[in-house]
Amino acid sequence: MKHIIYSELDKREEHTAAKYNIKKAISALDPVVHQFEKYIMHLYQYYGYETEWSPIPKPQGFCTDHEIDVLLKKDDEITFIECKHHMKYHRFTGLGVPMRVWARLQDLQDGFSGKKEGSYDFKEAIIVTNTKFSDHAIRYAKCHNKKLSLVGWNYPNPSGSLIDLIETKKAYPLTVLQLNSQTIEKLFDLSVHDIRDFVYVSPDILINSGLTRDKIKYLRNLVEDIIA
Repeated sequence: MKHIIYSELDKREEHTAAKYNIKKAISALDPVVHQFEKYIMHLYQYYGYETEWSPIPKPQGFCTDHEIDVLLKKDDEITFIECKHHMKYHRFTGLGVPMRVWARLQDLQDGFSGKKEGSYDFKEAIIVTNTKFSDHAIRYAKCHNKKLSLVGWNYPNPSGSLIDLIETKKAYPLTVLQLNSQTIEKLFDLSVHDIRDFVYVSPDILINSGLTRDKIKYLRNLVEDIIA
């Protein structure tokens, strides 16, 4: 049935079909080159955050340093994001994830309190996933007023979920455009992380992805329809 729906949407209005397929498009982001993490980093920039992907050197905790996916800064507050990307988007993100992230946040906060070199004053940790959170994961994150926020596909509801953040800014992933994986990887290398970048990035830069000028013009027109 879904194949029929997509086919009919394609016949009627190409940009509607693209929007309909967002969830599948996000699951198709390449985990090997960290496209989901970079996409989320870029998404939060639309909400006024300064962002950094996988900062080096790693932030120092009290006991050890920690690799983090995205560093956020806004209004003198520092946060980090743990990204959990699943290619099988029907699965749940379970209890183990918030437990590990909470332990990491505590060590990082202890590192700052202990005046460790290379530490940050992290106020909160955010877990972003393209799937659902299990009930256990949600209860754990809420318990004892932890500074731990969960952002799932439809959580929290009605606002603040991943799909809400995406739809509000119309920052749809490049994979809705059905480009091949090599082209998408080259676009990411050019700091083109979502379809809005097709409107704002010069064609003289986009052409370095291997796309022809005619294809770029076609895609820019399509994107303008999608984000209108």
